[in-house]
Amino acid sequence: MSYEAIPYHSTPFPATHPEHLAAIARLFAIDAPDPRHCRVLELGAASGGNLIPLGHYLPQSRLLGIDLSPGQVAAGQRLLQQSGIGNVELQVADVLDFDPGAERFDYIIAHGLYSWVPAPVREALLALMGRALSDRGIAYISYNTLPGWQMRGMLREMVLDTVRGEPQPERRLALARRFLDQLYPALGAGLHADYLREEIRRIRAHHPSYLFHEYLAPTNEPVLFRQFVAAAARHGLAYLADSELHTMFPETLEEGAAPLLKEATDAIDLAQRMDFLVNRNFRQSLLCRSGLAREGEAQPDRLMDLALHTTLLPPKKIDLHKLKAAPFTAANGQRHDIYHPLTKVALSLLYERYPQAMAVAELQQLAAEQVASAGEPFLAGQTEHLEAELFGLLAHGLVGAAPQTETAPLPSLCAHRLARAQAAAGSDHTVGRHHTTVQLDPFARALLGLLDGTRDRAALVDAMVQRIAADAELRRLVGEAVEGERLRRMVVANVERLLTTFARHGLLGGVGTG
Repeated sequence: MSYEAIPYHSTPFPATHPEHLAAIARLFAIDAPDPRHCRVLELGAASGGNLIPLGHYLPQSRLLGIDLSPGQVAAGQRLLQQSGIGNVELQVADVLDFDPGAERFDYIIAHGLYSWVPAPVREALLALMGRALSDRGIAYISYNTLPGWQMRGMLREMVLDTVRGEPQPERRLALARRFLDQLYPALGAGLHADYLREEIRRIRAHHPSYLFHEYLAPTNEPVLFRQFVAAAARHGLAYLADSELHTMFPETLEEGAAPLLKEATDAIDLAQRMDFLVNRNFRQSLLCRSGLAREGEAQPDRLMDLALHTTLLPPKKIDLHKLKAAPFTAANGQRHDIYHPLTKVALSLLYERYPQAMAVAELQQLAAEQVASAGEPFLAGQTEHLEAELFGLLAHGLVGAAPQTETAPLPSLCAHRLARAQAAAGSDHTVGRHHTTVQLDPFARALLGLLDGTRDRAALVDAMVQRIAADAELRRLVGEAVEGERLRRMVVANVERLLTTFARHGLLGGVGTG
């Protein structure tokens, strides 16, 4: 089995978090089950890189993951044992004959599975979802779509031709990577070449297992969105929304698209026509039981049922007296202009309290008080502008949402057991409170292993200095020539930086600390 030879790099997918799924459902007037007390099923869970962190941060929920790969399931079970997480179970099982039992699941996740299995398995997957989803439950499923994936398929055909006749998985991957390295500089000018270069850059940014399981997989069948919706309907499931809400808005397209979109017969036909216009190649769709979904758009006023969180960094100075652009910076460095004073204050408050989420009603009140106290009562009363801007930020993934508020984690010098277990296993990442990937280099892994609550800051620095002296990898990382007081200053600075990062991601103290 190829997944045994080259395991899938199992990481968290924020779009699959039950809090995110429940929040979107609320925006479409569906009262989805409380994520804090729910049942979750993940199909194709690999080694639990997505499911296990959900179990850690949702300790009152029960989660089950199945996968065909015994090796990956065993790896996930080892992590569960090492981290002491008892509400997650991983099983070796096949979607074709898996029996979920009588009790239904509130959230079902199938990421990276539907397009990558033969047609009978795709049908069985949807049938399983139809049987196992609870009455108000939400199912997440990702898949490659037409027409856009045809262009990626072009590169897949090239790669498959390159590895023809080679049965050994590691060798197939090596040949594919070598071909892409040779293809990149050989491409000339034109749209065709530009597209291929961009795809190669995108592949290089992923873990090598992505190239193997996406481009060398025996099956990779993109579908029209309309075909997917029809297949789901055969099993009592209806399309609700996509996890990326902004892709659902016709207003994001060019004005010239209006005549084509105006002729759409219903919401599904409209979405299909939009796929044609943007050449969409991938969807992350949410399904619910037939009859539960109501045709229509998500409404900004339903934000009042939610709590929000964000890592958007506010500028040093904010003008609360006029509708003037203020640049807020995302984690990837991209700047986003925010205009209304209420929204500027709201985002600043969310940034200060992260990873805690704030109820929109509280956020609205505090923002209005600050703007009013700045001498702008008229602007303070324009809460509809705040709702509209927050909704747009949520739709574009710049603000996260949950159906309820939560207790703020209390940062300490003790990392939770999952983070320490992942560091001890040599993982290149751990997972933050809002299902974000926190990358770990050797220094960060070593520090996480020391954060067991027995050391103060000075002791942490002493221990890290000793580790560096004894560990060749750490020594190379900090520099062979760095010694004495200079080394200690470097360690102090990096320990402080990482403690701040770990606290910001909810790795220190708070829910699930062990």
